[in-house]
Amino acid sequence: MKAQRKDMCTQLLGRYNAEGEAFLQCILTGDESWVHHYDPECKAQLMEYRHKTSPSPRKFKVVASAREVLFTVFWDMEGMVHMEFLEQGQTVNSERYISTL
Repeated sequence: MKAQRKDMCTQLLGRYNAEGEAFLQCILTGDESWVHHYDPECKAQLMEYRHKTSPSPRKFKVVASAREVLFTVFWDMEGMVHMEFLEQGQTVNSERYISTL
């Protein structure tokens, strides 16, 4: 695998030497990350302001809306091109990347 990576890097460097900045402008990359998603139960919670060191309010049950969602972002040399939050139960695979791009 190291040899394959070396060969690919050599090819990319060769393209950069031949095409210059035009080659860099056609590169698109992406990443994904799990983020915590929370919908406040009421408007008062939405407007509540707390410092990081403030004690959190006591709750006796877990809020049903608290969950993690998968965040996917794509960017090029100019900046962010596309971002999306995947619905619960979806995964990132090659078919998902193809349909997104």
